[in-house]
Formats: sequence, structure tokens, C-alpha cells
Amino acid sequence: MNCELREKVGLYVDGEMESAAQQAFAIHLQNCTECAATVMEQQELKKAVRLAGKRFHAPPELYAVVRKQIAPKPAIGHFWQWTTAAATFMLLFALAFIWYSRPAGSGVTVAELVDQHVTMLASANPVDVISSDMHTVKPWYQGKLPFTFTPPELAKDSPFTLLGGKLVYVHHAPGAELVYQVRQHKISVFIFQARDVRGEPSTGDQNFIVNGWQQNGLQFYMVTDAAKENTERLRALMEEANR
Repeated sequence: MNCELREKVGLYVDGEMESAAQQAFAIHLQNCTECAATVMEQQELKKAVRLAGKRFHAPPELYAVVRKQIAPKPAIGHFWQWTTAAATFMLLFALAFIWYSRPAGSGVTVAELVDQHVTMLASANPVDVISSDMHTVKPWYQGKLPFTFTPPELAKDSPFTLLGGKLVYVHHAPGAELVYQVRQHKISVFIFQARDVRGEPSTGDQNFIVNGWQQNGLQFYMVTDAAKENTERLRALMEEANR
């Protein structure tokens, strides 16, 4: 089988589609195992490349060379001045690249959360425990995480449906990913111990909203392409349940 939409996987993974097309493709992934598998492969490749880029640090020798290049020097010809300036620029560019691709310690980044969310969307088995009952999902995490949390009790007329949950690891920090659905959109709610992560991202890229907050020693993150009012409403429910 060769899905005619498979050629668009690269655009979807890189976030280069229009918002409506991105959402339509996300729905397509729920029914097309071929495209879903391809998305997961490309997400894993992007993750591997990003992690590989974080393993390299600028050696002391490079810093020494840059300091030597920018130190005051006797007047020289225009040609050598231009050559020295070009070399200095290239070295500074290399340093800047290494600096911005360095490991962020134990901090969770927006890109990693979005990757986890997209992987969930593309997976044929998006959760480890399948249940819409918070009294089933919450006990499932006992013994698997060094902290506890409480999913909200959803009313019968709630627009949200709990699909289940899974374990996730970001920078070796264990956490929970609860998956909710509101109409045709899915929402990932990530929960970590606050001491295991840094920052409280509240931002949006071309396709996803990422919203974070801390509460009672826990760090919550929400990733979705659903409307902002839905994320705010679910966040209010999560905050109330974990007071």
C-alpha cells in the first residue's frame, strides 16, 4: 500500500503546512498506519539529530583562538585585515552555534514536548492505559512515578474526553502524559516533578499551543492544536483537581 498523502509527511513533521491542512493531516494519521509510521520515523530521526547536536561543547582551544583573533594588533594591510575579520566572524558563528545547541541541563524544551505530542498523534497505540475513567488512570501510575497527581473528574456534559495515559521521559526525568480529546483535537497534558524541569513555557509555534504552569511541586505542560479557549478551560479543571 502506498498512501497518496505520504509525500506530505515531511511538511507535516516540519510544521510547514497551513494550520487547516496540518489539522486535517493529524486526523488522517489516526486512520492511516502507513503515514503514522512514517511520521514516527521522521520524528525519531529529528530527535536523534537534535540530541547528537547537544553532545558537543566548544573546546578551550577554540575560545583561546577567538580571544587571540579579537585582541588588538599592529596595523596591517587591508587584505590581512579583511582576512582576519572574516576568520573571526566564522569562529564567532561556530561558537554561537555550539552555544545554542548545548544541553539545557534538566530543562524541558518546547520542541521536545511537541515531539512527544506528535509521536502520540501518529502512534497506533497512543496511550499505555486506555480508559476514560480518572479512577482507573490515576492508580495506574502508582509505583511508576515518584509523585502523585489527580486528573479532573469530568462532568457528563463536558466537551473533554479522557482517552488514557502513558509514561514519558524527558532528559531522564519521568513524567505522565494524559491524553484528552475535544471534538477532533487531542490535548497532551504532561506532568513532571517541578525540581526535575526548568522553565514554564507558555507559547505557540505555527501549529501547536504549549502552555505550562507549576502547582504544588508539580510542573504541568499542555500541548495541542485545539482552540485556546479549550486549553484554558482544561487547565482550569486540572488546577482545581490538584489544589
